[in-house]
Amino acid sequence: MTTFSTHHRSILTITLLIAVGCSPTNEIDYSKVNLVSVGGNVMLDGKPLAAAVITFEDPEAGTFSFARTDSSGDYTLQFDSQENGVILGKKVVEVSTVRNVLGLAGEDGDEEGEPPSEEGESSSEEAESGDESGAQPGKSEAVPACYNKESKLTVEVTTSTKTFNFDLKSDCSTTGALN
Repeated sequence: MTTFSTHHRSILTITLLIAVGCSPTNEIDYSKVNLVSVGGNVMLDGKPLAAAVITFEDPEAGTFSFARTDSSGDYTLQFDSQENGVILGKKVVEVSTVRNVLGLAGEDGDEEGEPPSEEGESSSEEAESGDESGAQPGKSEAVPACYNKESKLTVEVTTSTKTFNFDLKSDCSTTGALN
């Protein structure tokens, strides 16, 4: 999987926003984005994976939708902090218990803000992932790298396929969604 830098993601996000059109109040016209509501469940070794961040990333465009699993491992993808959904197409799926994404709703539905930097101030570059590695300080990853940084999990989001369940295994034997 090709990894995009924060700089490349910013450029691609701005390009997407320009392509879908912004009003003078910087609101996205979501009708031009063609979003599909997607959700499902994430398990690790047969147990619900709570408080994990799941992303569906378009490896070509660098865009992604994201969610945090609830205590049952259930998730509903967000396109951004205002709108749920994901753009149609092939996606690489990453699951992490240490990643943070700016605008991600927590289990209680409240939006999470930017994590503090080492100087105690928020940084938009750190906001997506906590730091360059995507880890939150002081927290260890519960999900094997084969499902996050080195993920081989892929799905195809279509108008008829809107539920993606994952039963991940510590030995990395799960290779796709269990629909």
